Amino acid sequence: MKSHILGFHAVLLLWLLVSSSVQDPVIRLSCLTTSNTKVLMTNLVRYTIQNKPLFPVNAVRFRTIKGITICSDPSSPWAIKAMKYLDAKKKPQSVSSTARKSVTAAPVNT
Repeated sequence: MKSHILGFHAVLLLWLLVSSSVQDPVIRLSCLTTSNTKVLMTNLVRYTIQNKPLFPVNAVRFRTIKGITICSDPSSPWAIKAMKYLDAKKKPQSVSSTARKSVTAAPVNT
């Protein structure tokens, strides 16, 4: 009987540990509020957008070089500008028209 109770407690403890570790990343990664914090855009690495009702508030989660998360209002001018900056940084740079022209040297007779 004691072994059954001990086994039950072990399973219960394991279930609590697993269920809390699965939920922590979502809670830790979501913004509960937004702030007016602004940093240099060159310090930003990436962003993700969170929307209601899955999350408590609509927000843009910016990640800095140092790993800090900044939660901003998605309609704020700074957040819009920062998202455009990161989107442009992510796109591959197009090759200029002068660089595309091929130059072939004529053979030299000696």
